[in-house]
Amino acid sequence: MYFPIADVVVPVWELVGIGFAVGVCGGFWGVGGGWIVTPALYALGVPMNIAVGTDLAHIVGKSIISTFRHARFGNVSIRLALVMVPGTMVGVEIGARIVEHLKVLGPERVDSVISVLYITLLGSLALFTFAEALKARRALARRKRREAVQASRDSVADPVVLDVAEWARKLRMPPFVSCEVAGIRDVSVWMVVGASVITGVFAGLLGVGGGFVRMPMLVYLVGCPTHVAVGTDLLSIVIAGAYGTFTHSLKGNVDVLMAMMMLMGASVGAQVGTFATR
Repeated sequence: MYFPIADVVVPVWELVGIGFAVGVCGGFWGVGGGWIVTPALYALGVPMNIAVGTDLAHIVGKSIISTFRHARFGNVSIRLALVMVPGTMVGVEIGARIVEHLKVLGPERVDSVISVLYITLLGSLALFTFAEALKARRALARRKRREAVQASRDSVADPVVLDVAEWARKLRMPPFVSCEVAGIRDVSVWMVVGASVITGVFAGLLGVGGGFVRMPMLVYLVGCPTHVAVGTDLLSIVIAGAYGTFTHSLKGNVDVLMAMMMLMGASVGAQVGTFATR
């Protein structure tokens, strides 16, 4: 199928397949899936700036589906998500303007800079997550050896080894926000806003919802339980993606038809991934 804005021919089944895979990952991990879509579109011949904007448009629809599903399970903190809105919008606009600056320098500059950023960021996150998962498994094994107490069927062990959240709470910088859903009595608003600005920049620059950065920040910096971080992050992705789609569409970086093709598969995949989290 020919897509005039991107000026490429891409089989529809490939776009639907990408959307399905991203929907499953997004519903399960609470991320938008842009870390899959943007590189995949670029591999199919879509210019990087179009891949970035189109990915954001696709993320919005898919994340709305996952957010409603997680809200039914009680995994969404609307209060935390709303606190992150201003910082997210500022960050998205900064990222989008960086893309525009790179376009002025030449298409090859956009491709090379964003590709290197993807490799560096995803590689670092993968190593950190792998190391933390090993530590968490060991900590859980030691706990089980010490306590011969059988957990109830519905309880979920959620061990976090890195205690950055405890350190962050000691920085008493008012104002503070509390969240019953996440079990947080008080956390500095500046911590939440700072995390949202950083993830917003990644959203506008890389064409992602920022979830693969925001979700770990909610867990390790803010102190959210993982299942609440997943649902809350998805709601934040809806906001970041909507604004990112708007600002990138004004700059001619969005192929709506291509986004709709991916959303067909994502709408099914999101249901699968969210149910798996439950």
